[in-house]
Amino acid sequence: MPLQLSEIRPLLRDYNLYPEYTEDLSKKAIKVYTDTGPFVLKKLTKGFNPYFVDSLRMLKDHKYSQHVPLVSNSQQQLLSYYNGEYYYLMPWLSNEQEEERDARHQYLFKEVANLHKKTEKKLDINEQDVKSHYDVMIKRWDETKAMYEAFVEQCEQKIYLSPFELQAVTYYTEVSRAIDFSKRKLEEWSNLMDEKKTTRVVLNHGKISARHFLYDDDGNGYLTNFERSKYASPIDDFLLFMNRTANTYPIQSDDCINWFYTYQKAYPYNSEEMSLFLSYLAYPDRLCQLIKNYNKNNKQHSELDQNRHLVKAYWQFKNIEYFVMKVSEIEEKKKMEAEAQA
Repeated sequence: MPLQLSEIRPLLRDYNLYPEYTEDLSKKAIKVYTDTGPFVLKKLTKGFNPYFVDSLRMLKDHKYSQHVPLVSNSQQQLLSYYNGEYYYLMPWLSNEQEEERDARHQYLFKEVANLHKKTEKKLDINEQDVKSHYDVMIKRWDETKAMYEAFVEQCEQKIYLSPFELQAVTYYTEVSRAIDFSKRKLEEWSNLMDEKKTTRVVLNHGKISARHFLYDDDGNGYLTNFERSKYASPIDDFLLFMNRTANTYPIQSDDCINWFYTYQKAYPYNSEEMSLFLSYLAYPDRLCQLIKNYNKNNKQHSELDQNRHLVKAYWQFKNIEYFVMKVSEIEEKKKMEAEAQA
């Protein structure tokens, strides 16, 4: 249920704001009109990211200003606790900039690269940590591939296959090749990390989206909604973005490739990050999980629902596959050109 004006009046007084009227933006956010201008009040989810506020303080420490700031309450706190819930307030940006979808994403990923560059930190690593991560992932992926293969063999013993089983058998060869590709790229990463003593981490936004890139009256762009932000590898933001963006009908999205290289021009992945990025992105995790859980879900979901989920997971897998293959081709060409020049 959307927030009600009568419900939030006492909360806004803590910001010395007296609302004239409000406008619903979502179930958890409203636009508040006051005599000092409009604001956005948002309610946080129950299990919100505990590092949310720390992330905003880190942005300030790193002198990163291209984000929508939160308004402090009378206790100089960025979060307010009211009626058993946590809220935050931020100024309203007009966001009236009109542009093509591609242009907005170009600006967005330039700003994400700027965010990562400004917040970069070095972490010490040791050889055992790398080996342990490699061994765990390879074992997990080998077990998944063996599970899928056993499922296919089981299906081939049947005279009649369910729609889900038929689709799963049809997809097996492609999925098997994708897992092998992920393993090769992970091995590349492991070999490249042999000589490394440090790695870099950055403050990841956590949910990159054009909806979270707003403009002010002067046309300046700002990132907003850092609720899922955290320090991690630079590859994390684009991994999450691609998995969400590819979750649609089959489409060869050259736009995503262009956006990726817009980011790369400003803040390029190093060789080990690129290998790890392609390894993680290519791995068909969602599709494999559906195969693994098929027999468990028979009592919970209809055959039609399970088959629908499987087809959608396959579409996502193929959309990502196109992106991965194109990026792999570009990176291989760059590598060959560099070797030729050397």
